[in-house]
Amino acid sequence: MMNNSHLVVPASRGHNGRGALALGLLALSATLVSGEAAGKLTVVASGLNNPRGLAYGPGGVLYVAEAGLGAGNGHGGFGEGVGFTGSITEIRNVGAPHPQARRVVSNLASLGTTERGPEVVGADGICSGKAGNLYVIMAESVAGVLAESPTLNPDQVGQFGHLLSIPVIGHRRSWTAVADVGDFNYAWTGAHRNDSWAPHNAPAAGSPPPGTPQFPDANPYGVLVVDGRQFVVDAGANTLNEVLSNGIVRIIAYFPDPRLPVSATVTVPVSDAVPTCVAKGPDGFLYVGTLAFGANFARAGNPLWKDLPKQSKIYRVDPNSTKFFLTEADVWAADLNPITGCAFAHNGKALYVTEFQTQESGYTTGDLVRIAVVIDGTAGARTALGVGELHEPNGVACTPNGAVYVSNHSISSGQGEVVRVNQ
Repeated sequence: MMNNSHLVVPASRGHNGRGALALGLLALSATLVSGEAAGKLTVVASGLNNPRGLAYGPGGVLYVAEAGLGAGNGHGGFGEGVGFTGSITEIRNVGAPHPQARRVVSNLASLGTTERGPEVVGADGICSGKAGNLYVIMAESVAGVLAESPTLNPDQVGQFGHLLSIPVIGHRRSWTAVADVGDFNYAWTGAHRNDSWAPHNAPAAGSPPPGTPQFPDANPYGVLVVDGRQFVVDAGANTLNEVLSNGIVRIIAYFPDPRLPVSATVTVPVSDAVPTCVAKGPDGFLYVGTLAFGANFARAGNPLWKDLPKQSKIYRVDPNSTKFFLTEADVWAADLNPITGCAFAHNGKALYVTEFQTQESGYTTGDLVRIAVVIDGTAGARTALGVGELHEPNGVACTPNGAVYVSNHSISSGQGEVVRVNQ
């Protein structure tokens, strides 16, 4: 029924290209300091259904977005198709010996597929706004879901692709749609589907490049609300968007396909970048992490490319730039495993990045990496904090007292967690 646009990973609609890996964009090297992993994690919430983004809100409350169970029964049972099993869980007293977790928002749309095993998307990104409201970004798009499953009732899929605002008051919390990011990006990518920079599937044998277009596509995945502005990264459209106060959506930046070498002088795109997270740096710029799942695995699986850098990156983007969207993003850090979450420490001295799976573990476990911010603003030494203990981590949140929380087992129904990583 569905293609891999609905997969939790690579979080992109189109099929990953089969082309060769390109010689790293900026083969930046960095010092990686392995932290002792044993006993590094403290569980503060468990029994979650596909936990994704994290947000640290007023009063020291931690919020986690749960993508849900698809069309499951709401009690731990996964189901293929669309259901309303997504939710938001709040965790109080996260730093105390006995934190309390409870679901405060329910009935959010959730989409499950069994195309490559049971996988779910839904409420993927979450952020706490200055006024205390929560902002949640829903995966996919109404147009995209209906294009693949035209027999669905439009009322069933109306939440997909929308940025939702949820007041943090009372015991029952309702949501309000702020903007339809998904349908905007689905239409925008459709209009650009044949452009030279747009991602394409690998061409069939004997066919000329570039192959079948992967656009139209949309899968909003991460959200940041800061300084009265609202930003969304779309893992399907490969864009950074701003949602203006009137609900209008605009494109700030497009993140290009990784490119890998087929000869000493020729590189080919390996689709696609798949931006998954956005954080504001101490310099006021936005920092965006990419999954680049296809390029990472293609690189790891080819002995000719084993010495090339890993393909996930952190891009630095000026939110006020008037540059053309194809030239806006600059690489700040490279040579990273597939990124699913990112957040700056409150003092701005480090960026924390969750790596969904790492080459170092044979792609069996994930990690949390701390990247120091040098005094001149460049990326400094890296410290691996979750070696061997984190499994498919996703969202990351930093507290004013320096604690760091991560959503763990993020593609698990009923087995998901939120953990504190003890540095």
